[in-house]
Amino acid sequence: MVVRLSDIAKEIIGLITGPNVVGLATHRHLPHERAIYMRHGRCGFAVDVVVEEDGERTLYAVLVEAEAKATKKRWRSWMELGGVVTYTLSVRTGDGFKVRRRKARYRNGDHLFKQVEAVRSAFYEKYRELKMREQVEPAKIEEEVFHMVGMGERDLYLGV
Repeated sequence: MVVRLSDIAKEIIGLITGPNVVGLATHRHLPHERAIYMRHGRCGFAVDVVVEEDGERTLYAVLVEAEAKATKKRWRSWMELGGVVTYTLSVRTGDGFKVRRRKARYRNGDHLFKQVEAVRSAFYEKYRELKMREQVEPAKIEEEVFHMVGMGERDLYLGV
């Protein structure tokens, strides 16, 4: 199903900023995505969101992948090309995973990164709120610093 890129961004922002969110983690640093995109014409990021629902913690795993589509043989910058975003939302349930995928098109790199910046801003605003509430420092896992609060390694399913 192809939808508007802004609708995907709004859905992710709504998930991140929800009142019952108790944990967040990034698996890719959003500020670096533009640099990766400028070199390769593709990038992506993953965010985990833990929501407390009916006394239980539910992990929502977000994956966003963007790929520019070249319509001619030569171009000056990947930023001038449009492309496709694939958004995957995975929820761990009692008997496995429930997955939903959506696709959207973007006009150019500026259009794409306007939405990426909106998601990034929402993430870090909620991250700071949760961090202040729990009075904890960013987690460091396997020597890779990434941002996590309100979650333990068991919530990330690393190596499981």
